[in-house]
Amino acid sequence: MNKKPKLHYCWIILIGTCIMMSVGFGMCLNSVGVFLPFVADSLGVTKGQVSYYMTIQGFGMIIGMYLAGKLIPRKNIKILLSIATILMAVCFFILSGGTHLYHWYIVAIPLGISVAFIAPLPISILISNWFEKKRGLASGIAFAFSGITGSILSPLATKMISAFGWQTTYRFYGLLALVFMLPTAIFLLVNSPEKKGLLPYGVDTSELHKAEKKKAVPVSYGTSLKDALRMPIFYTSILLAGFLSIAGGFSQQFPNHAVTMGMGAEFGSYLVSICMMMQLVANVPLGILCDKIGVRLSATLYSAVGGTGALLLATAGTAPLMYLGCAMYGIGICQTMVISPQVAREIFGKKDYGQINSIVMMCFALFGAFSHTVYASIADARGSYALSLALAGIFYLVSIFLVNFSCLGGKSLMEENRRMEGKIVIKQQFSEENIAE
Repeated sequence: MNKKPKLHYCWIILIGTCIMMSVGFGMCLNSVGVFLPFVADSLGVTKGQVSYYMTIQGFGMIIGMYLAGKLIPRKNIKILLSIATILMAVCFFILSGGTHLYHWYIVAIPLGISVAFIAPLPISILISNWFEKKRGLASGIAFAFSGITGSILSPLATKMISAFGWQTTYRFYGLLALVFMLPTAIFLLVNSPEKKGLLPYGVDTSELHKAEKKKAVPVSYGTSLKDALRMPIFYTSILLAGFLSIAGGFSQQFPNHAVTMGMGAEFGSYLVSICMMMQLVANVPLGILCDKIGVRLSATLYSAVGGTGALLLATAGTAPLMYLGCAMYGIGICQTMVISPQVAREIFGKKDYGQINSIVMMCFALFGAFSHTVYASIADARGSYALSLALAGIFYLVSIFLVNFSCLGGKSLMEENRRMEGKIVIKQQFSEENIAE
């Protein structure tokens, strides 16, 4: 009687990344925009001034991503993510007692560092380590969960702020971080399959003898960081992450945009929810498309839809058109964290992926940091968010050029990496033998 194959631990890792992405990123970045108009009114400052704290938080993320890229491949991820979770919770509790604008500016740095150690860089590294096959699908599922929390928490937080105040709601956010992410970091996440005596999902060892399986290790293929730094496509890949980040960075301005349009902050929170829900719905198909037709065509399609949505929002004057534009824009946002890590992995391979992707994600954070200030400042100056939305649409067009330039320029590297996927070597006396899936 044949035994049923055991569930590969990669799927437990995927569950853990979904939780971390949902709470750590979805809560901290995708739903905090609802606080901005309330905090601005309470402190007697403009929404643009409050938005500066998100820019500073972006610089904190850059610092955090640099550190995470160095530490995660070498240190215990359970410890790193546990510390980051506690730091995030402490930051929310401090903000709940904030009375001056500079309190937000000070807390933004450690808050950004904590986000960087939780998502999206660690998520990309974990998925790259644990999945040789179905990597696009796994990425799509994990990053889709950033939209779940955003779609639920945005209207919920707005109602909580109205009923209990933004101070209590900040404390609620801190508790959510501790309750959901701390157990996940401690009990579910493991750096790599080798730590559990496993191989990545997609590596076939069925024809190996039992003794050989214990000595099998995945091939470390790809381009070194030193060599990548000499390639123009490395820099276009970095810029791709930046332009996708700034193009998708308008979503937290929807509450302010709705207020400017005379529709109220609650209507704006519904726009955020629609945007986040589309990330949930469209992220998994994006991952499947990346596996089936490739990252270049998938990104081109999603950027075209997202850019069209941004331009529609810039000209829409009625609620139905705004809902439609918001849904299309949300589809474009899906690729913000999926495409750039996938491009880096497919072009440069697995060898120095952690370090290469940390640089890519630093650019993601840098452009994202400026997006909030740029969009809010333009709106403060013009009294409307129409120009900001038009710019978001243009940024999506730029990203189409960058992803095509990067992938077509790195075509030979991508083909070599695909050839090496799923291969293993046998340690010691079998070190010369490669076994392909």
